[in-house]
Amino acid sequence: MELGLTLVDEKNETEISEVLNYLSELALKYAKEGQENDTKRLIEYIKRIGKAAAIARLEPIVINTLLLFSPIARETCRQHMEDALVNIALAFGEIGKAAAGQKMEIPAKIAASCLGEMGNTAASKRVKKGIIAVIFALGEIGKSVTWQKLGDVATSTVILLGETGKVAANQKFEDAALNAELLLQEIGTGAIEKNLRETADISVRSIQDIGKTADRQGLDKALLQAAYSLETIKFNAEDRYLMSASIIAEVALLHFERLEIQRLEDKLSKIYRGKKKSPGTGL
Repeated sequence: MELGLTLVDEKNETEISEVLNYLSELALKYAKEGQENDTKRLIEYIKRIGKAAAIARLEPIVINTLLLFSPIARETCRQHMEDALVNIALAFGEIGKAAAGQKMEIPAKIAASCLGEMGNTAASKRVKKGIIAVIFALGEIGKSVTWQKLGDVATSTVILLGETGKVAANQKFEDAALNAELLLQEIGTGAIEKNLRETADISVRSIQDIGKTADRQGLDKALLQAAYSLETIKFNAEDRYLMSASIIAEVALLHFERLEIQRLEDKLSKIYRGKKKSPGTGL
């Protein structure tokens, strides 16, 4: 790893690639042998070199690093190495975020796309930790590309985040769905500030879709969060005169009006008060 970081400083792309290929082959070998701790250690090494390459604007190296993770991810999934899979998802997020910070659209888009695939795999295997990691990583990339006004990448990332959040709600992973809604709210309000209309609009639609799924699955907290997030985006859109997002949010909120949000808030309040009681005391 230290050699790889030194080569990044020297911008020696040929030798960086050789180091990365060696590390990825070793990680794949350990994964096939079921050695999760060693696999995780090598994932960390690859991530640090890839992130350093992104900061140094070595775009071909960043792209190569991201692509090298894919076979390792498939093997860790096959071996049921949940923690290693989480580490790969977070690595995609960190490298993608760093690439976005340098306005490198292609690596950021590749990272988000790989995360979308990982989210689908984690959902099919019902790996809750994996889905949460994917949502967090997509959110980090989404916030970064939005801040840098990379509209096309921001939009595609939001779509992937929304789809993963909807899958999480469908699987009744409420914490994951809540995280997706909060990240979409943050990206949506950021998109309004940066005047990225399409990104803002899709953020709203994605929150609505997660909220509807939460409603069908009986996820009260996620349902309430969807309503709050839509209200927040609507308020920000009106304040910035971004009418399309405001109108879409207003229409989305109509779906939740029939759910009597106030009664839902009361219900959740009772749940939270109940959790604060000491067991067996009745207090």
